[in-house]
Amino acid sequence: MANDEINYTKEVLSSNINLIFIGVMVFLMLVFSWGFLPLLLAGEIGALFIAQMPRVQRLIRSRLNKDKKIEIEDAENTIIKALPTHYQNDFASVKRLCEEIERRTSEISTDLGGRGNSVMLSGIVEKLSAFRFDYARMLRAHHLLSNRNYRNITAGLENEIKHAETAVDREKSQQVKNALAQNLHILKQRLARVSKLDELVRLLEVRLQVVRNSLSLIQDEVYTFTDVAGISGLVDNLLTNLSLSDEFRSAYEEVLHAEDSAYGLAALEGDGADNLPEITGEPEQFTPPRERIRQAK
Repeated sequence: MANDEINYTKEVLSSNINLIFIGVMVFLMLVFSWGFLPLLLAGEIGALFIAQMPRVQRLIRSRLNKDKKIEIEDAENTIIKALPTHYQNDFASVKRLCEEIERRTSEISTDLGGRGNSVMLSGIVEKLSAFRFDYARMLRAHHLLSNRNYRNITAGLENEIKHAETAVDREKSQQVKNALAQNLHILKQRLARVSKLDELVRLLEVRLQVVRNSLSLIQDEVYTFTDVAGISGLVDNLLTNLSLSDEFRSAYEEVLHAEDSAYGLAALEGDGADNLPEITGEPEQFTPPRERIRQAK
């Protein structure tokens, strides 16, 4: 969690220790004397100063990052447990690679010591944790989409469109012709939607392969570094290379949202499913981390 996202004063004031102190002071004031009020005010003013202490802030960051990591891991486990075995094995492999990177960083951080190394280690763990969560959601989206035979669906829709076009041309009644034209429009919308879903599932397959190979490359290089900053740079380069475009992320998020809805994935093929974003542009070409470093020089 970024430092500017944390309200340290709020965290200290809402801590169990401070709440217990307030409760005790209020009890003493009600039972004995209001003379304890200045002590209560002094304690709260002291809490404001404590919240600005670097050591206290580090403890708060550590606790919040740990809580966030546990929350993300619980969400990951919920997603992965619902997937078939080969998806679970795939995710376990990626998770082991991330954990190995974290373990190597922790070893270097322990050997070198220093606050800066600890902060970078925390950042690496947080980034890889969020990265794994994205990977788990991509696996789920791929599982939902890959169960369909889009070639057969496309062929069937194209055949229906041809028959519908013929029916519209032959129909003499204007009212019937309007109804047939409406049906033809819906069929064409479904065909366009199915084509996008077919493209999305193929793109997901490629992106998942890029993730696995990129992590393996990082794993091969991480042991050649002897400082946390170097590994942090590798992880940043990894995430830059694997960054998802807004269109791509929105597309598979839409699939997951549709799967959770009452209508299921079939809603994405209906005439009311025009919200699936266009996936535009080419994904950034992967550049090996060391090559990126050389180019930066």
